Amino acid sequence: MKIEKEEVLLREGIVVEKATVRDDEDNVFPRYRVNRPDVAAVLLFNTDTQKIVLTRQFRYAVAAKIPESILEIVAGRLDAGETPEAAALRETEEEAGYRVRPDQLSLLVSCFASPGYSSERLNIYYAAVTDADKLKDGGGGLKNEHEYIELVELTIPEFRHLLREGGIQDAKTYVAGLYKYGPNGGFQ
Repeated sequence: MKIEKEEVLLREGIVVEKATVRDDEDNVFPRYRVNRPDVAAVLLFNTDTQKIVLTRQFRYAVAAKIPESILEIVAGRLDAGETPEAAALRETEEEAGYRVRPDQLSLLVSCFASPGYSSERLNIYYAAVTDADKLKDGGGGLKNEHEYIELVELTIPEFRHLLREGGIQDAKTYVAGLYKYGPNGGFQ
C-alpha cells in the first residue's frame, strides 16, 4: 500500500483527513482518518481506602446510545510536545485531585483506540495512591474545557462486577480493568 495524497476535510475541534491510497495491484481508493492526539489514561487505586477512583462524565459522542454519563478512568489528550507520562500525571491531578509521582506510575498497555478510522493511541497506566497524595477534592473538571466530572470510588469487587456485567462502557477503562483486575487477577 502506498499513500499518494492526503488532504484535510475538516478542522473544527477534530481533524478529518482523506487519503488516496494505491495498492499493489494499482487500484486507487480513498481512506479517511480522524487525526487525534494520543491519550494518557490512569487507573487509580487508593491503597488507604482500598478503592478504585473513576470519573463519571457526559460524553456527547455516545449520548444517542447511552444517555447517562459513563464511568471512565482518568484520561486526557497529550498537549503538543508532552510525553504520555507527563500527561498522565497532569490529568490525574486535574481530574481526580491526586498528585502522582513518576515512580508511582506504571504503563499497563499502549494501544490504538480504533485503528480503522482514528490515529489516537491510548497509553494506559496504573497508579497506586494514598490519601496523602490527595491535593484537592478532584472532580469538577476544567471549566474552560467544559468538563463536568464526578469522582466515583469503587471497591475491587464492585469494579469487577461492573466489568463482568457490562457496567463499564468505556474501552480504555475496560482494558485497564481487565489488565489489572480481570480473570485470575489480571495480567499484572
